[in-house]
Amino acid sequence: MDYQGQKLSENLFYYIIILFGSIGWIYGYFLQDFTYVFYSWSVGVAISIVLCVPDWPIYNRHPIKWLDDIPDRDSDSEEEEEETKKTK
Repeated sequence: MDYQGQKLSENLFYYIIILFGSIGWIYGYFLQDFTYVFYSWSVGVAISIVLCVPDWPIYNRHPIKWLDDIPDRDSDSEEEEEETKKTK
């Protein structure tokens, strides 16, 4: 998951939770029952987990370009030491 995919996943999570929580709160307010708020919020959490937790291809649209490998300095210095020992 790239950085823009993380941002998309987080925003999608927030919007789903807020949407289902708001709908549940309004529905529960009119019926005067808090359990509907909890059920609606739970459905929103379940949907957001399915959409946001796995690494879906939609979150990998902008891959990160990493730097090329840099040779290890310790191995270069060891090779130079071996060459100097052989010449002596």
